[in-house]
Amino acid sequence: MVLEPRLTRSNQLQEDQKIRHLRARVDEVIQELREVDMPLDEAVRMVRELRDQALKLFPGKEHTYDLLYAPRLARTLREKYRIHLEAEI
Repeated sequence: MVLEPRLTRSNQLQEDQKIRHLRARVDEVIQELREVDMPLDEAVRMVRELRDQALKLFPGKEHTYDLLYAPRLARTLREKYRIHLEAEI
C-alpha cells in the first residue's frame, strides 16, 4: 500500500484547482465532440491530447484517469460515430 503524503492547506487548494480545471476541460472536450462535425481521427486526437494534459497535471495517475474520465469520453465517441472501441483511447 502506497501512502500519499499529507497535503498542506495551500497544496490542497492547488490540488482542488487542478481537479476543477481537469473536470472543466473534460466537459469542454465532450461538448465539442458532440457539437462539432469532425472526422473520427480528429476526435480521437482530441481525446488523446486531453489524456496527455491530465497526466501532466497528475503524473502517475493514469489508472485514475482511466476510471473516471475515459469511459465518458469513449461513450461520447461511440454515440457520435456509432463505433465499438476495443483499444484504449
